[in-house]
Amino acid sequence: MYETEGGQIVAALRINEERFQGLLINIEAGIVVHAPDTSIIMNNFKASELLGLSNEQMMGKKAIDPAWKFVDPDNNTLSPDDYPVNRVLTSKKPIKSQVLGIHSPMFKDVVWVTVNGFPIYSSTGDCSEIVISFVDISARKLAENELNSHRDLLEEMIEVRTNELIERNKSKHYDNDFLNKVRNIVLENLGVNGFDIDTLAAKLFISRSTLQRKIKRESGLTPVQFIRKVRLEKAHDYIQSNTHRTLAETAYAVGFSHTGYFSKIYKKYCEEKVMSSNSLQHKTK
Repeated sequence: MYETEGGQIVAALRINEERFQGLLINIEAGIVVHAPDTSIIMNNFKASELLGLSNEQMMGKKAIDPAWKFVDPDNNTLSPDDYPVNRVLTSKKPIKSQVLGIHSPMFKDVVWVTVNGFPIYSSTGDCSEIVISFVDISARKLAENELNSHRDLLEEMIEVRTNELIERNKSKHYDNDFLNKVRNIVLENLGVNGFDIDTLAAKLFISRSTLQRKIKRESGLTPVQFIRKVRLEKAHDYIQSNTHRTLAETAYAVGFSHTGYFSKIYKKYCEEKVMSSNSLQHKTK
């Protein structure tokens, strides 16, 4: 009777083991089981395929092994402390959805995966194993990169077109009576604290919305951009004529309270001015 029961238990264990092995073989996720010292004690074929190492090569390797070359989503080399198995060991908690790239010896390109992991504890409360699973997301990563590339191209095209429209409008900016009036009011109030769009609209005896609409229509700029442009042009005149001793004095004189911010946008203004000049010279040749 006991032999029969023992045989049934062994048979049941064998069936369960076969199921487990079948699951590991057919699952689309790579599975790696680490010992507490991070050495690999078991892995499935998908893990071997994604990591670019044979089962024999993987067995016994630790997290510090030079065979591992991982990168983060920005293609920066991953520190061993950030390897999934080490993160689980350090935190003693599961990790979810860590994205990393694998520099596999079998492939020229980086294999991108999303990683999950968790510790297994013994009856004494010690960590006995760390299970790491990872799924290939290279196709998704490639699609994201292509989307970002198209987005960057579109933004560049929009910027070029915007600059073209600004250049086209420059010739008529100050030929327009309304813009001349706006410009003069801004210049008269360069040093006035609290001078803003509402104040400008009040001085012109029009509503804020009308001011925004008219400046945008005549100059292609928003009121804030137009006021800033007038201030930067005046600052440029001051700097060219050495009117002030320091950049801070010039910034305050044209209505900027933060020298660092003024320095940043004035530099960009000068760069755009040079680009515009070069473009104009090129067109006239």
